[in-house]
Amino acid sequence: MQTRVGQPEPERQIPLTKALIVIAIVIVIIIVIGLVIGYAFFWNNYEQQTFVDVEMQAALQQVKDAPDDATAHLRLGYVYLLRGDVQEAMKEYQEAYRLDPKNRQVKYNLALGYMAGKQYGEAIKLLEPLAAEGLLDFEAHFSLAEAYYESGQYDKAVKEFQNTVAIRPGAADAYYYMGLAYEKMGDKEKALESFNQALRFVPNYQEALEAKARLQEAAGGGNTSGGA
Repeated sequence: MQTRVGQPEPERQIPLTKALIVIAIVIVIIIVIGLVIGYAFFWNNYEQQTFVDVEMQAALQQVKDAPDDATAHLRLGYVYLLRGDVQEAMKEYQEAYRLDPKNRQVKYNLALGYMAGKQYGEAIKLLEPLAAEGLLDFEAHFSLAEAYYESGQYDKAVKEFQNTVAIRPGAADAYYYMGLAYEKMGDKEKALESFNQALRFVPNYQEALEAKARLQEAAGGGNTSGGA
């Protein structure tokens, strides 16, 4: 039958299933394009920034906004230290100390900067009064003990590590380094006792296990302390 002139042709209907497939394909294409654009211009930039990078930007801005704020320089110095840039860290710590020389935290961080630069004598000058003033300041005593140890003053190091475990009895690190100091002094028995104490609190303390094995091997495999 011929269609009459002027009469519209019947509409062609697309099956529902086919329409849904087309819509799904379009949505997927839009999502993929969005992900590609987002990764290229936005997300990729954030992924490349580490925590230290973000902290550095914030610390630099803080110093820029408040150049006379000792805590701002302290924060920036700490971030430089995290990056391994001891020289820049010391500049910021010294500036913080100039701005607020009585600030206990400033003096402590400056001492850490000296230790990072292996200037243990300078660190000890700052840490000794901090430890004397802060009888219960674990960090001050521990850092002072570490400075003594690194500078070869093993007897003083032992006394300070003893102070740290008096403040915090479960400090496995303090017992471990105390053992190293005893070992340097030639007192193998007390060294082994200290390593055993470290392992008492942290049984899988790898460095303490290795130190203990080293001493036992040197002694012919015997455990002179009777420890585990």
